[in-house]
Amino acid sequence: MSVVCADKRSVVVPTRRGVLVGVAASFLCAPAIVRVGSIMPVRRVVIAERFSAGFVERLRYDMCASHLLHDPRKFNGRTWTLSEAERSEAERAVRYALKHGFLSRQRTEEMRRFFEDG
Repeated sequence: MSVVCADKRSVVVPTRRGVLVGVAASFLCAPAIVRVGSIMPVRRVVIAERFSAGFVERLRYDMCASHLLHDPRKFNGRTWTLSEAERSEAERAVRYALKHGFLSRQRTEEMRRFFEDG
């Protein structure tokens, strides 16, 4: 049996000695592959979940709050209003942002007054 290398100019013929050395090396390295739990005790670490929002997410929350506060809007001479689904989605997003502190102080106060008034 012979093995042809990728460049097709040299042919490597495996010998019995090479095969025996390879088998012996595989038996020596085999015990090194074990589970971490059997080597040392593993403790569970509880990591507190911290919420964060990136720049674009904060812009989205601010835009939703602005749309809720100033509905309907005028754009290019036309009046745009939020549909019921868009309004409920915006309210849900703003409530989430209020809960986790993603809005500015001024916007937070405006939205708290908005939700208190109903």
